[in-house]
Amino acid sequence: MSRRIGLFALFLSTSGPIGAETLADAIVDAYRNNPQLQAQRAELRALDESVLQAGAPYRMSAGVTATIGYNDRLQRSAVAEGFARFEQRSMGASLSVTQLLSSGGRTAAQMSAAEADVLAGRERLREAENQTLFQVIDSYVAVRRDLELVEIQSQSVASYRRQVGQARLREREGDLTRTDVAQAEAQLLIIEAALAQTQASLEQSRSRFAAVVGRNPGTLEPPPPLPGVPGSVDLGYALAERESPILWQALLAERASRHRIAAERAERHPTISAQGSLGYVNPLGYRVRDLGRVASGGLTVTVPLLTQGVVGSRVRAAIAQQQSAAFLIEDARRSVDAGLLNAWNQTVTADRQIASGEAAVSAARLALDGVGRAFTEGFRSNFELIDSEQRLLNAQVIVANARYGRYAGQATLLALLGRLQAANLVPDAPRYDAEKNLRHNKAWQFGPFEPLLHVLDRPQQASDRSRAAPVPAAPADARIAPADPAAIGTDRPLARELPLRAEGLPLPSVPPEKP
Repeated sequence: MSRRIGLFALFLSTSGPIGAETLADAIVDAYRNNPQLQAQRAELRALDESVLQAGAPYRMSAGVTATIGYNDRLQRSAVAEGFARFEQRSMGASLSVTQLLSSGGRTAAQMSAAEADVLAGRERLREAENQTLFQVIDSYVAVRRDLELVEIQSQSVASYRRQVGQARLREREGDLTRTDVAQAEAQLLIIEAALAQTQASLEQSRSRFAAVVGRNPGTLEPPPPLPGVPGSVDLGYALAERESPILWQALLAERASRHRIAAERAERHPTISAQGSLGYVNPLGYRVRDLGRVASGGLTVTVPLLTQGVVGSRVRAAIAQQQSAAFLIEDARRSVDAGLLNAWNQTVTADRQIASGEAAVSAARLALDGVGRAFTEGFRSNFELIDSEQRLLNAQVIVANARYGRYAGQATLLALLGRLQAANLVPDAPRYDAEKNLRHNKAWQFGPFEPLLHVLDRPQQASDRSRAAPVPAAPADARIAPADPAAIGTDRPLARELPLRAEGLPLPSVPPEKP
């Protein structure tokens, strides 16, 4: 009877597509269709354009200008009375070309900063992929855990129902009291309430799976061991220094901020550009045959002398931004290491709980069988039977939660290391090329002199060195300031009312509109 109830509950909980699903199927579907991951890919494609925009000064700019004009002017005549009328008609077209020859290192620094931003964006995408696949794995094993808990508690409910029926029968026969029956009924109601909560938790896990994968879960196969889990926490720390996308984001952001210091300092350097134009103009009419050729060209050298303090202010702001980015590197390192420690401890603890829990299940099942036989023969009390049943249930719940905790802890370790990627988990799955967009767009840019100018401009790049950030000095004797004794008393009254005004709060004044 209990077996049929458990199978029925399992059937209800896993109603969905026919056929077993694997963790690899869920990972592939989420990698292809998850909206958060798709949004992050789009963000990276937008960031790719900053490299092209930063290198734009190196590329030649050209434009065609066509004009047609008419001028009607009245002017008092110097030889006769009255006004004389003068009409002028003109037309022309010209091609203008401008080419930067040297930006004093500013463009080179801006391109380096943009490239560092793109690399940081790729690490952000890698982190988003790791977090998305962690959610897939976590919801996958959570569904399986909750299904197991529903099965365990359903069997327990069926067992307690038999006990309640037996207790009522023996009460009528005079072997048990009403108290014994009430104990069994109370325990049955407690387990039924726990089962209802577990069923709700199962639906919550199923909804998390559907949200991240894009479809409702069906029958889920047991997950395979995860590849790449470090064998020790110290190895995890060492791997995080080389692989963690969270840490690499901070490192690349600091690198970009250093290049921006150089770009702002380069504003003090001279710039050189060349301009040329070729056109045909008729200043006296609209006849095409009267168009005359006009050509011009020149070099422009701009040397900044006084910048109103703006350049110095921008340099100081860039230095402060670099100092902030440097501090965030250490913050990211501490955050990753703390997460690794917690995930490692979760995995180790779960391993120990599984070993102890499985032994406890065997012992509790053996004890329950013995107590059940003794209860039938009248040598054990109803309370002992209920206690044995509850002990077995507790041990089974511990094992189910520990299995989930171990797998989720390992997935957390891999996510922090950046190893929870589709390419590592499902090698044959199609992959999104994060570099393809930038390569494609660069190929369509027209800049014949760009490689040469970049090489010539880079040696002029200003220094990216930054001064040390000010740090408050440590006090000679750090102590907590003494508290006010009146604020520590235990006889303080409760606060019961808000300080509301009878007339309400005044509205903020609105400035009058300008005429």
